[in-house]
Amino acid sequence: MKINVIRNLILPWILFFAGAVIAIVVVGSRFHFQAKDHPLFYAVMGIGVLICLIANMRTLGKAGIWIAHSLPSSLRYNSKPWLFRAVQVALLAGAFYLVGQMPWMPLFWHAFIIPLIFSLTLFVGIWSLMGPILTWASKISFSRMTAFLVSLPVFALVPLTATFLGTTIVRAYIDSRPELLLVRAPSLVDKKEKSESETADKAAEAPLELSPEAQKFKELAESGKPCYESTKEIQAALQPKGPEDVVYWAAKAVKCSEMKAVVALPRLVDIMIGHSKSRVRAAAIRAMPRFGYENVHRISYLLVKRINEKESPEVIEATAYVLARLGEDEKKWATSRLKSLLDDPEQSSQAAQVLMSELKREDLVVEYVSTNLPSTNEARDRAVGMICLLPKAQRAIAEPHIQNVVASIKTGGDQDPAMAALGCLGRPGLQAIRQEVIQPQVLEKPVAARALAEIDVKSSPEEALETADRCVRDSNEVVRKWCSQSLGKIGAPALPKILDLLKSKETELKDAGKNALNFFDDPNAKSELEKVRADNSGWMANKKKLQIAEAVSTALMKIQQEGSNPSKAGGSGKPPGTTD
Repeated sequence: MKINVIRNLILPWILFFAGAVIAIVVVGSRFHFQAKDHPLFYAVMGIGVLICLIANMRTLGKAGIWIAHSLPSSLRYNSKPWLFRAVQVALLAGAFYLVGQMPWMPLFWHAFIIPLIFSLTLFVGIWSLMGPILTWASKISFSRMTAFLVSLPVFALVPLTATFLGTTIVRAYIDSRPELLLVRAPSLVDKKEKSESETADKAAEAPLELSPEAQKFKELAESGKPCYESTKEIQAALQPKGPEDVVYWAAKAVKCSEMKAVVALPRLVDIMIGHSKSRVRAAAIRAMPRFGYENVHRISYLLVKRINEKESPEVIEATAYVLARLGEDEKKWATSRLKSLLDDPEQSSQAAQVLMSELKREDLVVEYVSTNLPSTNEARDRAVGMICLLPKAQRAIAEPHIQNVVASIKTGGDQDPAMAALGCLGRPGLQAIRQEVIQPQVLEKPVAARALAEIDVKSSPEEALETADRCVRDSNEVVRKWCSQSLGKIGAPALPKILDLLKSKETELKDAGKNALNFFDDPNAKSELEKVRADNSGWMANKKKLQIAEAVSTALMKIQQEGSNPSKAGGSGKPPGTTD
């Protein structure tokens, strides 16, 4: 049988190649992921390769002794031109690929030119290699089996090239549409955040596991109705060594019982002094006024002792609450005790807060702050921690000593008490940090730059922008990182500066621009960002433009996520414990 063996051998592979590339491109462009990342891809490719190999075996079987009959006679005497042509097409494909790696080449090259050239050169190269293989195999024994085995590495180029070209086209398609980031990444992030949020909500909503006895006392305490019939049970549960949940809710339920003061107060005092859990001790103290302030007055000396450096904040607060309502003497005792705790490293902030909230002695806190801010010892750090506790109108006393507040900064992070104090001082706090970034006096520049990134830069965006734009070009990598973060947090006013960084020829400045957009979440700039992305994407966009488009898509994705998670975007912007 006289047949064109090369053509019949290559034809199934051409069909397989075209189908594989089309399938990869369709799947990738439709579902926005590389087909080769899916296990099913390898199964389908394997079946396609197997079908092609079976077709090749049948072709060689039909050819019989005419395996090289359809080849040019010149090939039988000199196969070098055929081999040289295979080398030529391989070099041509490599040249087009290398040109495509140039940063100025548009995506069009990757999506259309490279696939077209590679497809043509692939099968011209296979044709050129199969001629010498069939010629050589026809001259030896077992020619058909030899030709089949030797051709396997050649035809292996087909699935490999199909996979490469398919993924190249899909990658170019995805790169040409950076808005797909808003489709792909947020879906994964949202699922994760939703799962975490649901877990947290369930944990918050899930009631504590209470014993049946504690659950009963809880229901009595929260019912708001008299529970005289349970008086004996409540009384029996008030034990200083009793289970935490039982004793806690029994103390809460005292208010609805008809226990006598002569019985209840000694039991509550024993719990106040002897129970190991602070919330139980605090509950016992808050239950005491139920039996009349005259009766509680008799044990006030025991209550005063609860205000000490070893006691927990909630017990101190409960004690101050009760003492403030007993009389002027008890109020003075509590004030004196709390004032002494202002110098305690652990209790100073809590003591200041209780002085203000329960005893209405903000004057003592103001005096402490104004007296100790000018110092350079540990008392200064404690005074700094009290600034946010002051009413807004009183915080101005710290402004003359704002450099001392800056000097007490340890890390510049959002958990740094000095950073919280500067944030509560508003514009003067920002000005002090700006000055440290521009001309460091008491802080190292990286720490000052981090402080700028953590403070509320949106309160004075123009001034913050001027400072951040200067320090983002600093030679120190850490300084650039924090200052670029500040640019991103400023939002829309900083967008032109950020785009200038992205367009810079210096890698360090490009990286700074990208980092700024990682923290950009200003919805007012959304339309401008979308315009910038559109101008720097599409089939004619090159690598430099695509980097800009991708960075802008990161900011748009963050804006979208913040918009879909109001709890993240909201908040008062005030540190915990502040009062206005």
